[in-house]
Formats: sequence, C-alpha cells, structure tokens
Amino acid sequence: MTTTTLPDLAGVIKTTDIYKKMKFDYVAWAKTAQILREHAPGWQFCLEKTNSDNELSSYIFKAPNGSGYIMGYFEHIDTKVKSSLFPFAITDFANKAIVFDKISCTDFQNSHRRGLCACACFTFGLAYELWAQIEIEEAAKLPPPPEQGTRGTPTGPNQKLDPVSDKAKNDPPITNDARNVINAKLMKFSELYPDEMKKLVEAYKKEFKVSKISPITLARQGEFLSHAISKIDDTL
Repeated sequence: MTTTTLPDLAGVIKTTDIYKKMKFDYVAWAKTAQILREHAPGWQFCLEKTNSDNELSSYIFKAPNGSGYIMGYFEHIDTKVKSSLFPFAITDFANKAIVFDKISCTDFQNSHRRGLCACACFTFGLAYELWAQIEIEEAAKLPPPPEQGTRGTPTGPNQKLDPVSDKAKNDPPITNDARNVINAKLMKFSELYPDEMKKLVEAYKKEFKVSKISPITLARQGEFLSHAISKIDDTL
C-alpha cells in the first residue's frame, strides 16, 4: 500500500518572498501557491462541500450565530490522501464575521485565498514564522480600557475636557511618505470597491471618533487603513 507523508515546509520561505504593508509582513497568496507547487507537488487545496446544492452556498458552512465559514483541506492528486479539515471564517475588512445571507462572491473569493495560506500553515507549516508573529502583534494591539479624565472621555454632561494624557501625546505621527502611500491606496480602493470604501470610512470614523477620514495624522490610523484594505485586496 502506498503511503503519503505530509511535506514539512517550515523554513521554506525566504526574505525575498515577503513584502511589508506598514509594519506587517505578508507572503502573497499567489506566491504561496507557487511555493506549494515547487515544494509540495501533487497537493492541491480544496474546499469541503456542505449538504446544500445552492451553487456558491454549497461551499459555505453556517455557524450557530448565523455567520459563514469555509472548510479547507489539501488532497494529493495521485494517492487521494486528504489532510484534516481546516475551518476559516469569512470576514470583512475589519476581521468581523459576515452574516451568512450577506456574504458576497468577493467575500468568498478573498476568504478562499486567505484560507489557502492559513491551511498551508496548519497542514505543512508553510510560513508559520509569519503567522506566529502576526498573532503576537495582534494580541498586543488589543485596545486598552478607556482612561478616565482624558480629552475623549467626558464623564458627565457639559463636562470641561481635561488635558490630553501623556500617552496620547506620545502617539507617533504618520510620516509624509506613509501618508502618501495610504492616500494612493484609498483612491484606488475607492475606485475598485466603492461599497467597501463606504464601510471602511464608517469603521474608521467609529474607531478614531472623527467626522471624516482625512487628514490622516497618526501612524496607527495608517496601519488601520492599510490592514483593512489588504483584507479586501492584497494587491493594493
């Protein structure tokens, strides 16, 4: 009987495979696919089907809370050996789960590409170094509890705002070069995805408690926008 061993692709990626968006490192999904063809020949990424016969929905599972997710796996084309199923949530640009009935073909497409990369890490260890670093950085970025007495948190009606805290004063400004890059991405993003741009603007205003998206003055504002855009289109 022929046995098939899962390739170990830990340590395969090179610095030349990585590109940076703001402070985050990525390997593009197309590069991930090329690495798999080279180092894991015969293995192809697949999606498990549901019991539904409704075309696109036949590949989207419904979670108990009404959001959607896909179940990816790798299968060897010669031996038909399959890897374990890997669930991957279908999310928007802010990494929030999308209600099942509102999942678009673009949402499905983007989650398929990202699911390929995540499942390759889970199954073969491909680019585990980046995934581990991203998890550490995202955990560190959890918002702190609101500070009492800062300029943005009045505790009573008509309360006079206190001076900005030292922590806010030390919030690093965005560089001119980074601002220009983000503005160029926003223009292109608005042309390609006008509906998503509206959602992004609303999320930005809510996140930073501003009335409009410009001017971009802080580094973390640029990081927020860059990360949100990459969730929709990682070519921008």
